[in-house]
Amino acid sequence: MKTRWIALATLAAASAAAQADVQVNFIEPDKFSDIKDNNGFREPEVLGELKTFLVAQFEKRLPGRDVRIDVTDVDLAGEVEPFLWRGQWLRVMRSVTSPSIELSFEVREGGKVVQQGKTRLRDMNYQDGFNMFGSSESLRHEKRMLDRWMQREFSTAVAVAPAR
Repeated sequence: MKTRWIALATLAAASAAAQADVQVNFIEPDKFSDIKDNNGFREPEVLGELKTFLVAQFEKRLPGRDVRIDVTDVDLAGEVEPFLWRGQWLRVMRSVTSPSIELSFEVREGGKVVQQGKTRLRDMNYQDGFNMFGSSESLRHEKRMLDRWMQREFSTAVAVAPAR
């Protein structure tokens, strides 16, 4: 019985130590290239979904590390265009309307910065190739673009490298 409590306490301590603090900030979202319709910023849930995705991915890829992401621009795949005569708007996907996201990031371990950078992601071939996110999933092209970037930027070798 005593060993079970020790094992449980050890497991809880390890779980707490592995918990990453991931912060995602959207800097001046009203100036983003997209995420708005003809009347301005209309879809805050899009930013919420991007934030949820980024937090989950960084917690999975960099356990125990503190990550801060500042998103400075979002341009979703496709363009919002008027549909017929009713004044409705629809997002139309074309090969020239690729998604892009601009962000800066900082990864800390034990209070020390171990990796940082700034990038502008763009997926010019977002309609081609395999996408592991289903066709019914929202932001599938943006999620694929972010996932590919995270695989390159935070590969296993980088993710487990000891802090300097």
